[in-house]
Amino acid sequence: MTIRPMGLIFAVALGASGAACAGAGVDSVYTSVEGRSCKKTVLEEVSDAHILNCPGVGKFTLQVFIDDGRSTVNIVSPEKKVFELQYEKVVTEGFAWLGKKAEWRVSRQGGKVVPVALIVNVNGTDQTDLDRPKRVPLLAVAQIRETEACVVKTLRAGSAAASAEARAIADGPALPCLKTVVPPNQPKKR
Repeated sequence: MTIRPMGLIFAVALGASGAACAGAGVDSVYTSVEGRSCKKTVLEEVSDAHILNCPGVGKFTLQVFIDDGRSTVNIVSPEKKVFELQYEKVVTEGFAWLGKKAEWRVSRQGGKVVPVALIVNVNGTDQTDLDRPKRVPLLAVAQIRETEACVVKTLRAGSAAASAEARAIADGPALPCLKTVVPPNQPKKR
């Protein structure tokens, strides 16, 4: 079997990146984005617009905004800096509601838990056919950096492969922040 030089370089780079991730000790920690663990603040009684302030990890918290059939999340740093993830602009423009939990990707540095990414299930709505809107399960992957946090990728949810891909993106190199909704990869037809 002959290995071409570019294939060898790719294999070595892939192995090195896997070793770096393994050495970094990136793990998942799950927190709720609903229920009793979150404190509800009503913004508008008629429409039931409200904010849920939910615990996070490493002294970070989450703000979940729910208004007019749409939901989004903000990450709040220990210093109270708010990072708006703007799901309505970068994940799905239609009606959307969140899954029950947020997956934090964390590393442990000097005995402290440090969040490096956030993955949230977003149940979007495809309204291209207004008579038959379809539920679209998505994963919103946000990377958390020292000075910003933003959604970098949206994936179709619903499989172990999608979850693994979301974690790989979350743990990978810094990606540019999404500025508009980018349709997720379509599932492969068999």
